[in-house]
Amino acid sequence: MFHNYFKIALRNLARNKTYSLINIGGLALGISVCFFALLYVHFELSYDRYHQKADNIYRLVTDVETATGVDYKSTVGAMAPALRDAFPEVRGATRVFLDYLIFQKDREQAQEEKIAYTDSSLFSIFTLPLVRGNPKKVLNVPYTTVLSESAARRYFGDEDPVGKTLLINGKEPTTVTGVMRDMPQNSHFRVDILMSMATLGESWQSNWKRFFFYTYLLLPDNTGTRLLSARMTDFVSQHTDKTQGKWTLSLEPLTDVYLHGRARGSRSGSSAHGSIENVYIFALIAVFVLFVASFNFINLTTALATKRAKEVGVRKVLGAERRQLVGQFLMDAGLVTLIAFGLSVVLCALLLPAFNDLSQKTLSESLFQSGTYMVWLLGIAVITGLVAGLYPALHLSGFRPLIGLQGGFTTGRSLPLRKVLVVVQFSVSLVLVISTLVVYAQLGHMRSYDLGFQKDHKLVVDFQFGGRIAERSTFIKQQFARVPGVNGVSLSSSIPGKGNHNYPTQIENKNREMQTLDSDNYFVDHDFLNQYQIQLVAGRFLSPQLASDSTQAMLINEATAKALGYAKPEAALEKRYEQLNSRGLIVGVVKDFHFQSLQETVQPLTLRIAPGFFTLMTFDIASANVQKTVSDLKTEWNKLVPEVPFVSFFADAAYDEQYQAEDRFGRLFLCLTAIAVLISCLGLFGLSIFSAESRTKEIGVRKVLGASVASIVALLSRDFIKLVLIAVLIASPIAWYGMNAWLDNFAYKIEISWWLFGLASSLTIGIALLTVSFQSVKAAFTNPVESLRSE
Repeated sequence: MFHNYFKIALRNLARNKTYSLINIGGLALGISVCFFALLYVHFELSYDRYHQKADNIYRLVTDVETATGVDYKSTVGAMAPALRDAFPEVRGATRVFLDYLIFQKDREQAQEEKIAYTDSSLFSIFTLPLVRGNPKKVLNVPYTTVLSESAARRYFGDEDPVGKTLLINGKEPTTVTGVMRDMPQNSHFRVDILMSMATLGESWQSNWKRFFFYTYLLLPDNTGTRLLSARMTDFVSQHTDKTQGKWTLSLEPLTDVYLHGRARGSRSGSSAHGSIENVYIFALIAVFVLFVASFNFINLTTALATKRAKEVGVRKVLGAERRQLVGQFLMDAGLVTLIAFGLSVVLCALLLPAFNDLSQKTLSESLFQSGTYMVWLLGIAVITGLVAGLYPALHLSGFRPLIGLQGGFTTGRSLPLRKVLVVVQFSVSLVLVISTLVVYAQLGHMRSYDLGFQKDHKLVVDFQFGGRIAERSTFIKQQFARVPGVNGVSLSSSIPGKGNHNYPTQIENKNREMQTLDSDNYFVDHDFLNQYQIQLVAGRFLSPQLASDSTQAMLINEATAKALGYAKPEAALEKRYEQLNSRGLIVGVVKDFHFQSLQETVQPLTLRIAPGFFTLMTFDIASANVQKTVSDLKTEWNKLVPEVPFVSFFADAAYDEQYQAEDRFGRLFLCLTAIAVLISCLGLFGLSIFSAESRTKEIGVRKVLGASVASIVALLSRDFIKLVLIAVLIASPIAWYGMNAWLDNFAYKIEISWWLFGLASSLTIGIALLTVSFQSVKAAFTNPVESLRSE
């Protein structure tokens, strides 16, 4: 019986080649999209789960409540050892301070590396296998380093790096004491180099004010984290400065940090974080695309029911039971799905490298590296086959034999369902099209938004406090200014888009009280504000002619003035400040500029001169012959500060790195949308072919009676376009609601305009009309004699 089912299924595929190709192609695309979306979702959900003790590891974080709101901090260096000693529940504790340093093996080989200062206890908590070195000893001594296997190859090739040295920032040697396996990409922090925490010195490790450290605790099973967090909050309160605000400690499960934790920054930025909303979105899209492909199968199969009515009638007369007919039609669906599965395996294998590039993550090296992936694909195909084949099987097996044999059966009963499925298909497609336009409109908005500063044509060199540059700044800036193509030079501790220092600052508020702000801080020279074209709204800039400005003057931004209660920026002038070891007066207020991503509102910022914090040098580069100017700068740099490597980047590129996640989301969304629309159009194309074939004689009669080609095309297209218009009405409010929720993640966002819906609707209707018209025009130009010959 199975062999018979299989032969008949093959014959039906061969008899209806066009419809079979549409079904197979649509299902193969649907299965492939679902697989890639599932692969992406699985990868995002897998962050940090590779650690053997992942379920017992928690990240400790601090919320600092101040007069201006809540600051979301990491932890201070002294917290980990204090809590480990005070709480028996803490089975282990380790600290991670993310930073970046310039490493070099020799003068020619130097590059900036993301690093982590950490304790040796890191290896007893996290699963980071060492291939060389003793995990209990490799990071116990200052200036000892553990390299990843990739970093070891980068600097030493095939040599054993243990015992060899690298130079940090052109001046300090560090000894390689171990080599670890590369940290997996699905880690919420990922570095190639670990430095011993002892390198920072005791003052950093025992400090209760500097929130630069991530603290991770190992806790036993079934620990009441809420109660433990409250006890820890009470414990650390005895060490905190109450003027800084109220501290509240929380324990975040390690496996929740990436998707559910807040970004908590440091000088070098925060650890990576994703979006659980985006994971949900991709999961939904995968399901929708799979259903759209299944609906094509259902639509075309039920539309072709008239061609198999007599077959069903004969089978029933000869004694076939309904379950046997259901088996036959499920075999038909199964064969189509099996072929689609084979095609999807080929597609996924070929497209996986491109998908890795698109997502900017190595989700998988190969489709065949794990049998799990093939199981996923097969499971998706089986589910798709059941979803797509069950209704047609039940529908076709239900024909009454007498009507089928008389040839009187029509597909009228299935027509409403087909219309509903077409509407659902295009509703899904239209929601995706509108959403894609909104995503790209928001990305364009962020690119073109007035940031309040100028970031183009600025080359930045991070000299990492070396070369005595700050001490010789006047001379060095004059020398670089002579390089052809250099229009200006400045020094600073940070630039917009990069991490910056954050220190508690006391400033006199409107009530004449010294109010503590945990503000962002820029330390700049006299040329920085002019070079970045940051505007002044009150007072004056820092002046090189006033010696007191170097030690007793501060600029603040508008957000700081508002946080202090001043209605107008001018009211903040001449107010007292205290910051670190400096005291003085506010001499100016600058216009708010977006020194962080547009996903965040502008925070309070202070700016003052403090050469000891300078680490970045910015060069204004003329747009003509940039490469030669950079080369000349490097040559001059090697003359003036030969001990510091010339490691540079452009300010606009550094700022745009903040939007990598949004760019990646937009590209993936665009691809999935295009495929969903393509699958919907494949189904519409198949239905238009069937419609034209079933009305062949009607078209012939109309042409004989004088109907024009345009009127026949309109006749065949009208019903389908009506369905697409209904889809527009359904999809528009759904897309509006969903994208408004997505835009809530941005502090500065677009308003969803009516033209986005109009453009999306026009595109979708245009694509649908083009799809239907192709077959309609072909039918309209058919010779009516051929259409009526059989009458």
